[in-house]
Amino acid sequence: MTVLLIRAEILKLTRQRGLFFFGFLLVPLFSTFLSFALGGSVLPRDDGRAAIPLFHSLTRALTIGGNPIAQLFFALGAASIFTVDYRYSGWRHIVPRCKRAHLLGGKIAAYALFAGLSLVLVAAGDVSANLIVALARGMKPVVTDMEIPYVFRSLLSFSISFVELCALSGIVAAIATMTRSMMAAVLAPFLLSLVATSAEAYFGHAVAAVPLPTFAADALRLGLGEAGPSPGAAMGALILASWCMVAFGLAIALFKRQDLVAE
Repeated sequence: MTVLLIRAEILKLTRQRGLFFFGFLLVPLFSTFLSFALGGSVLPRDDGRAAIPLFHSLTRALTIGGNPIAQLFFALGAASIFTVDYRYSGWRHIVPRCKRAHLLGGKIAAYALFAGLSLVLVAAGDVSANLIVALARGMKPVVTDMEIPYVFRSLLSFSISFVELCALSGIVAAIATMTRSMMAAVLAPFLLSLVATSAEAYFGHAVAAVPLPTFAADALRLGLGEAGPSPGAAMGALILASWCMVAFGLAIALFKRQDLVAE
């Protein structure tokens, strides 16, 4: 049943072509365009080769999950999943046939799948830009950071952005369930991220102690260069995981108590 629910959510999302494009494809497309426009991380050498710190570049590109503008589009993608049945009065046909926790779980899984694929496309675009730019300049690309620690940092950067986007979708799910409004579900988490980023820019690390997803993810990213996990990184992971569990738990609790006969 769960697999069928996920497939149903994927079908509903892909039928909303505009929202699907802006929610999950625009960010990796723009990120790839930017990588090409800036020439990637290609460093020409005297021997005609191009030194490419590929995994450093990949780690940097994958921090896009913490960008407030990128989060606006991911929030739009999440809202298109969590509000579609409110907009088209679909719940009254679906709720009698499945458990409500399973219904919302299918939406969460569908979002996680597309958010993960979007980050994979960001990574693929960054790698492609570095290699193609080097070849277009007539140079042989040479990866200079093909070591396990750098590969691990790239994977960790991917994981942090993925969990941060999941926390974002949890907030979207809770607001969408509470308000039944796509606009509220998109704008509220975006404004939260924007305010947090602006506060950090103005007040520095003094505001980093506030337990918000943005600050927690930043604390994790700052720990990427450490030999081992720092206390700040461990606390950031705990806060980010807590946001995911509380937000999704609240969404499920609200959804279970709703009267959806007329929805």
